[in-house]
Amino acid sequence: MSEDIAFWLSYLTNGKHLTWYASFQFTIFAAIAGGTLAVLFGLGGAALKNSRFLPLRLIGSTYSSIVRGVPDVLFFLFFPLAFEQAVEWFIAAQVCTPEAIAAQSAAWPPCREANWFLGTPEYLILASVSLGLVYGAFATNVIHGAMCSVPRGQIEAARAYGMSARQVLWRIQIRQMWVYALPGLSNVWMLIVKATSLLSLLQIADIVLWADRLGAPNFLPTVGLVHEDWRWRYYLVLFLFYILVTLISEKVFNALMARMGRGILSEARA
Repeated sequence: MSEDIAFWLSYLTNGKHLTWYASFQFTIFAAIAGGTLAVLFGLGGAALKNSRFLPLRLIGSTYSSIVRGVPDVLFFLFFPLAFEQAVEWFIAAQVCTPEAIAAQSAAWPPCREANWFLGTPEYLILASVSLGLVYGAFATNVIHGAMCSVPRGQIEAARAYGMSARQVLWRIQIRQMWVYALPGLSNVWMLIVKATSLLSLLQIADIVLWADRLGAPNFLPTVGLVHEDWRWRYYLVLFLFYILVTLISEKVFNALMARMGRGILSEARA
């Protein structure tokens, strides 16, 4: 019995497992940063859709309509790659000489000096921005609908007091729309949390990638087969992790709903 405990303690605390535990921070960071950016993009998109100027309304509507229709995986792969190559193209225009371009055998980048090496922090930031852009389109519709749900009488009263259109937007609509928007934003948040499982597509050693590696049949030349296919066990850990995040998120959003609902008419909270 003591030998079994010692084996599992040494197995679960080896270097690879410690790296797996540390990779949970990547998922948490991407979810929080992506969620924050999604709200910011959503506020911007909703403000555009609520604008009195037709060109701005068209920009907001186009953003929320087109981006929502693009598959998450496609956008998740396209944006970081496009951004990386755009930066390399800009660098190449500054540093690449005709001789360096002619000596370059690869198709991209134009010259070796223009190669932009990205590590985990850079890819993590690009992944967070991708999540914010994609789910900001969903948040745009949620926030725009919530802004339209603010009682019309309050908006008319604010205008009667001489508030400008910008003051009405920021001081009346945006401040009071949260109680209407939070239920929809909670769904957007859960979509973002689920989408963090795509981080491995950007060469980030996240929890999904490590679970696949650690659970795969493990062979060592000195001892042979260490364990068979245990991936389902590691995926079960991920399943429990996402369930825990879901439960915590529900409690946080319920607390926010109670806080934002103070002083709001009862029919608004219903």
